[in-house]
Amino acid sequence: MSGLESWLEAAHDVWQKLQRKASRLAPSPIAAEDLDARDPVTRWRAARALIGRPREEFIPRLIAMAGDDDALVRAAAVDALASWGPDLVLAPVRTALVQSPTPAAAASLLHLLARLPDPANRAAIQPWLEHDDPEVRAAAFMALAALCDDADLPALIQALKTEPRPVQRAILSTLCAPGATHLAQRAAQSHDPVLSQRGQQALARIQRQASHQAQAHQRPTSPNPS
Repeated sequence: MSGLESWLEAAHDVWQKLQRKASRLAPSPIAAEDLDARDPVTRWRAARALIGRPREEFIPRLIAMAGDDDALVRAAAVDALASWGPDLVLAPVRTALVQSPTPAAAASLLHLLARLPDPANRAAIQPWLEHDDPEVRAAAFMALAALCDDADLPALIQALKTEPRPVQRAILSTLCAPGATHLAQRAAQSHDPVLSQRGQQALARIQRQASHQAQAHQRPTSPNPS
């Protein structure tokens, strides 16, 4: 065997090994029936397989899975929907929230709105701010705080005064309104280490948001055509 033939054979072996490795790493085909499987691990894997792979026909099923009995399945469904972006998922998620979902589903979908903040989310968020379940309220206030709007500060201030610690922590995890500096500073000085850490993180977000708004106001506007 010539040197060239030996080199080609070795190269072919390397190529086959790379192909086998790539086939193991590549996501498996998504079977719609796996989203409805009895086994929660199968449902979880099916939802995870959709992360970063938008399939509009699966949106209703993933929204339904946000109320799954298994917490990991709920989280996977939310991760998949969040990865598809606001344009594709926000409208159907907001619609689902006004259709009286279970508390578990509502909390999951509100967490999704917190990850995809949009002013149009507010109407879907507000009815859940007074829900009996503190986990649902925590998710609702998290979604509200994520809007970075000073107009929401009265409701957030009241919640930080009256709500239990988990709800307070949820608010601080997304707080970013430019006028919320004093709230974040107060939390940063808390004896609760989680609240203190989140207060410090909120200060950084607030500064960034204030900077973004200042830059937006400084941008010159185009003159109107005569």
